[in-house]
Amino acid sequence: MPIKAKRLLVFVLMLSMVGAFVIYAYNNFKINEKFYPLPLSFNPVDSSSAYDWNGSLVKIQGGFVKGKIINGNNEELLLRSLSPQPRITIRGSANGNKTYVLRLENINPVQTLARDNTEIKIVDPHTIALSVPLNADEEKTIELAPQDEKDYLEFVILGDNRDGYQTFSQIIEQINAIGPVFTIDNGDLVFGGEPNKYRLFNETVSKLQVPLYTTIGNHDVRENGRPIYTELFGPPYYSYDYRNTHFIYLDSSRGWAEKRAIPEEQYQWLENDLKNAQGKQIFVVSHIPPTDPRGTTAPNTLPDIPGVQQTPFFEKIMNDYLAYKNLDHGFPDKEEALRFENLMGKYKVDTVFMSHIHSYFSFVKDGVRYIISGGGGAELLAKDSYYHYIRVKVTGKENLLEVIQLPSPPNQLQDRYLAGIQLFAMAIYKEYTTTVWSIASIAVLMIGWMLWNTRGKWIPRLKLLGIWLVEVVKFALSKYRELKRNNK
Repeated sequence: MPIKAKRLLVFVLMLSMVGAFVIYAYNNFKINEKFYPLPLSFNPVDSSSAYDWNGSLVKIQGGFVKGKIINGNNEELLLRSLSPQPRITIRGSANGNKTYVLRLENINPVQTLARDNTEIKIVDPHTIALSVPLNADEEKTIELAPQDEKDYLEFVILGDNRDGYQTFSQIIEQINAIGPVFTIDNGDLVFGGEPNKYRLFNETVSKLQVPLYTTIGNHDVRENGRPIYTELFGPPYYSYDYRNTHFIYLDSSRGWAEKRAIPEEQYQWLENDLKNAQGKQIFVVSHIPPTDPRGTTAPNTLPDIPGVQQTPFFEKIMNDYLAYKNLDHGFPDKEEALRFENLMGKYKVDTVFMSHIHSYFSFVKDGVRYIISGGGGAELLAKDSYYHYIRVKVTGKENLLEVIQLPSPPNQLQDRYLAGIQLFAMAIYKEYTTTVWSIASIAVLMIGWMLWNTRGKWIPRLKLLGIWLVEVVKFALSKYRELKRNNK
């Protein structure tokens, strides 16, 4: 085979190898090389999840069993917290004494305490490891709680960040500076449910230093995204208590593509959960509002809001913006909307937090406050809208809401794709570290082989370039000295 053909073949093979890897990685999001997900087992009645781990029973209340971390012969169980105060119970197997290693993610390791003084090892900014030695059939319960010494509860809530990576990243930086007990994302975490979209979201929130509790939005289930959401963030609906406040997270994602927003099974659970929470302050978190307020309520504006830049025409076409923004964003079935609102009023819910409409609305209906906060980064959908998030302070007597406004330029395609490429590169390196290094090494060897075989062409030219540069420098110095002499 001629030398040129060999070089071309090597070059094509190198490009094919890199391209095949990028395509594979784009369509297969694994989180971590050593992570293996488990099917979700979750009981929403007591927010618990249990798993038979090689004869040992592991149960978590306020969380779920997410998967296994396998490193050689070592196996650890990964749990994810769904509340500020998860409770883990583990019963040893009948086969003898053993030390069990559990990982718990979605917490703030620096601010977390184990009430029984179980040793906590920090794995990363969101994860701890617990080593639990147990005798045969011995059982141990570990209760975890944040070091929350304030006389009020503070959390942050936002919604519809989607592919507004730059705005969402700014919000995350500000949340880290605030240091609330936790953050709530009100749905539409991603623009579509493809694996790579969730990869980009996961990479973005990896910088968040406090727990993140989520609801599932209509964009999150597009492109068969529900299984990936479940693998990452767990059940579609759940609840927990913290202090004297009860939080309920709902799945209303069907309310965009189907007539029914919330299935009957979830309504039955919701009503029972509301009954059991009576006497506490109740917050409900859901993505799609029962009623679109834009026909009766103007967006809430801030005194210092600047003129928001208009979305360019090309962007509007790409986002189907003109058609989308004028559609009714409430429940398709108005009887279901009335049923939902009646439930909220009947059980004296304090506040219902929603998003779906990319703006900020606040209104009261039947004694219940409704907040729509959809300013986390997606294109804005109402006049005088702005990117924002909400700081909530809950005291014994009142709730204080502070809307934090951010710069609100158009969510432009080039910004989204540039940020997406950067996030993709960082995430792929973390996810496939060994593979990336292997491909890079092979590429270096191939490039080295090609350079060696073409050294007869490029080395003389390189030498010529070096001689030229030396002559240019000599001439420049000579000219400088001449000018200096003439100007004395």
